[in-house]
Amino acid sequence: MLPITRVDHISMAASDWRAQSAKLERLLGFKFLHHWEAGPNQDFDGCVSQVRGTGIEFEVISPARPDSFVQKFLDQNGPGLHHITVEVKDIHAAAKELERLGITPFGGIQDDGAWYVTYIHPKDSGGILWQLFVAHRPPPEADRNAGGGIVDLQRVDHVSMAVPDLAKQVAWQERVFGMQLLSEWEDEHLGYRGAVMSIPGSKLQFEMIAPTREDSFVQKFIATRRPGMHHICCEVASVDRAAEALRAEGIEPWGGIIENDWKRHTFIHPRDSGGVLFQLFEE
Repeated sequence: MLPITRVDHISMAASDWRAQSAKLERLLGFKFLHHWEAGPNQDFDGCVSQVRGTGIEFEVISPARPDSFVQKFLDQNGPGLHHITVEVKDIHAAAKELERLGITPFGGIQDDGAWYVTYIHPKDSGGILWQLFVAHRPPPEADRNAGGGIVDLQRVDHVSMAVPDLAKQVAWQERVFGMQLLSEWEDEHLGYRGAVMSIPGSKLQFEMIAPTREDSFVQKFIATRRPGMHHICCEVASVDRAAEALRAEGIEPWGGIIENDWKRHTFIHPRDSGGVLFQLFEE
């Protein structure tokens, strides 16, 4: 098992990090913290924002030149979720443990000037690029009083992954990261089943959804894109007030307000958020 200290951030790729960061701060309250420009050996720039209530940050990366891997991602997929970054205690021990688990650390161990990093490639994880890091030094102090944006976001509950084989993915997360299974369910009407797991050292939880029939929205996602991150689920103070605020911005909550055995919820479609499907629910 690979011990992780915490989830540092979720990252998305967008053509213009400035515009995307401003949009996410207005809609969801993701508070801008800092940005960086691409150095001589880097092909992307971007920014990091704080997320209210969950102890994580959100990153937006943009290509700095036409042959950037970020540009290739955008050309193939459009703007959207790109990777998840977790902190480990020892990057060399983490790389050795990955090898013991039969996983080759993607790119080896790199030093970007601020972090020592390595990666788990999506082909090894079932669809997600995981970045593992150890920082050279503690991060600088910053004002971290993020708001909730127009939807009055309270926290991010979980990040969700679409996979073809639920049991296989649950077993992988248990074996590699030591995640613990919290719940499982099946939705016959929508043709999918899912599971939620806890992430060691984090308030953020991890969800996996898998199709149970060919016309499922999960199967369509996998078929048109590939297995990978599907959406981010956020708690808001009131779904009704969030929907009203979105409509005032000219954004129609996708699917309307949905009530079922789970919770009242609605969605912000990727075309309105800049590339990410956000699910909004209230306790």
